[in-house]
Amino acid sequence: MTGKKAELPEITDQRILDTWKLSDWADRLLEEAGVGVTIIDKDGKLLYYNKWASENLERKPRHIGHCVKENHHRAITNPRFDAMLQLFKDGRKEPVRYVANPYGTTTILVTVSPIHIEGELAGFSQFVLMKEEVQKLCGLYDQYGRDPFEKAMLPDGPD
Repeated sequence: MTGKKAELPEITDQRILDTWKLSDWADRLLEEAGVGVTIIDKDGKLLYYNKWASENLERKPRHIGHCVKENHHRAITNPRFDAMLQLFKDGRKEPVRYVANPYGTTTILVTVSPIHIEGELAGFSQFVLMKEEVQKLCGLYDQYGRDPFEKAMLPDGPD
């Protein structure tokens, strides 16, 4: 499997730090999750982002290996980012969830969680959903229940 690693899209698209590798299952999970995934180290340096994040968020290969604060658009974002990371450094285990509008046009739902390896804080994961997509799905569910989903997934299933 080692020979195939170089062919993985996150390697060829430069969306992962050269020295940082995932297991075969983990990298497929992150690439195919259908949500934005970003991983940073405990100091805020970008280690990885998946294809969804490159297509829907402003993640670029030049950001890999650099502190994410260098690319924040709004001045208030960095003190908030620092405060959130400090919560985790102080022992918070639960994820932090928030809504953001970083580009002025797209609202995102963000979950940031600590990553612990052998009991030590190693970094953070960030999972991102598009607010519009979530609202649309919730609206369909509120209006029609499970029917639209079941009909799309099980078109020949029972009525």
